[in-house]
Amino acid sequence: MKDTAEARVVKAMLDGEAPSVLMTDGYKFSMGQAGFPLRPEVFYLSFRRPGRYFIPFDLNEIIQHLLPRTVSRLEAAYLESVGYGLTPAMEEALRGAVTVKAAPKGSWVREREPILTVSGPSFLVSWLEPMVIWLQYPIQVATAVMLDEQTEFTCTCMTERTIASEAIKATGKPGFANSTADRYFVAVNQAAKDLVAAAKGDTHRLMEVGMRGATCMEMHEEALTACKAAGIYATSNVYLARLMSMKPIGTAGHEHQQRWGSDIAAFRAIRDMRPQMPSFLFDTFNADRGIQNAIDAAREIDWPNDPKRACSVRFDSGDRDAQFKTFVMGDKAYKLGLTYVFMDSITDKAVEHFEELATEQGIPHSRCVYGAGGFLVGKPAPTPYTRDRVSAVYKLCKSGDRPTMKFSTEVKQSIPGEPVIFRRIKGLREPPFVDGRYTECAGLIGQSGEAAPWGFSRLTGPDDSVEYEYEGKIGYTLETTAMIDALRGGKKG
Repeated sequence: MKDTAEARVVKAMLDGEAPSVLMTDGYKFSMGQAGFPLRPEVFYLSFRRPGRYFIPFDLNEIIQHLLPRTVSRLEAAYLESVGYGLTPAMEEALRGAVTVKAAPKGSWVREREPILTVSGPSFLVSWLEPMVIWLQYPIQVATAVMLDEQTEFTCTCMTERTIASEAIKATGKPGFANSTADRYFVAVNQAAKDLVAAAKGDTHRLMEVGMRGATCMEMHEEALTACKAAGIYATSNVYLARLMSMKPIGTAGHEHQQRWGSDIAAFRAIRDMRPQMPSFLFDTFNADRGIQNAIDAAREIDWPNDPKRACSVRFDSGDRDAQFKTFVMGDKAYKLGLTYVFMDSITDKAVEHFEELATEQGIPHSRCVYGAGGFLVGKPAPTPYTRDRVSAVYKLCKSGDRPTMKFSTEVKQSIPGEPVIFRRIKGLREPPFVDGRYTECAGLIGQSGEAAPWGFSRLTGPDDSVEYEYEGKIGYTLETTAMIDALRGGKKG
């Protein structure tokens, strides 16, 4: 590995270790076991929060450095022992190559725009998710230097300090980063204690799921050390679970339903292709239909006579109180034996609320479990530059030759296809013979291979001959709009 800024950033992200197949969230393995590991897929990274963001590095080089090149026997044996064993197709996928198309180094992007896309074998490009999301931190640091002329940054650990320093250096402007690890430990530990208290000391019902909210492996290790000190021993980070003798955990993500094309097919796959308790994430396409499909999938199991086959349901968005009550009605009517998994925006107050709701609905607390991410990892950090601040996401947008998207709530709706950025060239406006549909747009999310509309060009790196427009709306091209409309009209439950 050459000594470039990108190589140094990756080395810091991984705390000096070589990329390991374990360095991802547990649900990537369960979805790989119940999915299509070798199917060609495309994922994209974007920030949902409004803003303008500076790209300080060659993101393609960073992604290539993150790929795990080999799987050791010890790693394979560990995965097998915790229920995340690699199938032959998953192993083959890890040996595959990926294609990265990214906003160039030195360019600027806006909210919702695809900062990068990664194409390759399903399991491999999905596996990258948490560490791709970690890129939000150096991008935010570089943006603060460029836009706000900030010169001092407080970091959670020494490797995060290295990442911040490299981002500052990439801007060509002055700046300084320091570390306050002790303060971070205390803050995380207190948040973990608050969760434990809210769960009345039932620590086996609490999980740390904040790997994507970290910035590097050292930061996450510091957070998990604080969580363990408070009695929380389950984490989604498989690598650190092994290193720290914790329990690796994972459910299923929206990409699983998108990959299968319908809720019921995806629910049956995760239920029947793995011996572990399946989790049904029901709001990918339509929450109401998803709830009924989850109930139907659970009813197909003879749970009272085979308790090992019990199912769980995971709440992510929308009116979770109403959703919970709907499930409870089915639970009482059909004796489903469901476990209820709450993992979105979980805080100590949220745990208290759902515990009270469970009591009200006659559901034993033992069947309610909680996964906290940002509350344990991001919020306690001594920096505002967290994942939640920009709402960084890495989403499946194409599976095989089929564009796909998550609907969920409007704010969480994802982009389908193979998205690209078209930027308005400053000073150009549509001539009279153009219908003017893009007049107020500074950027358009188009599709690979689509021609740029008049007045726009495909985003390139710094170019003295072209000045781009950044003030205005971010819209969709006709091709992207048509794709979304087609998927919305045919979305399945």
